[in-house]
Amino acid sequence: MSDDKPEINDIDMLMSLDPLEMTKLDIDRVIAYHRNQRAAKEAGGKRSKAKKDTGPSQKLDLEALGLKPAVPKINRRV
Repeated sequence: MSDDKPEINDIDMLMSLDPLEMTKLDIDRVIAYHRNQRAAKEAGGKRSKAKKDTGPSQKLDLEALGLKPAVPKINRRV
């Protein structure tokens, strides 16, 4: 980011509120929000990554592309 300001998260916002000016309904909403967040975390509610379209897979031949030198096979005599 080009800003030097840190991002404000929900904890920072919560700590910036004055508890003496909050109503009981505001406090109940904050508590309910954090209980839901904790329950989702304990339930394993992770964000799912977008699935990539793999399509038909093909093997890449690195030697044919010139990215890997061909190594001669070593014949060992016993």
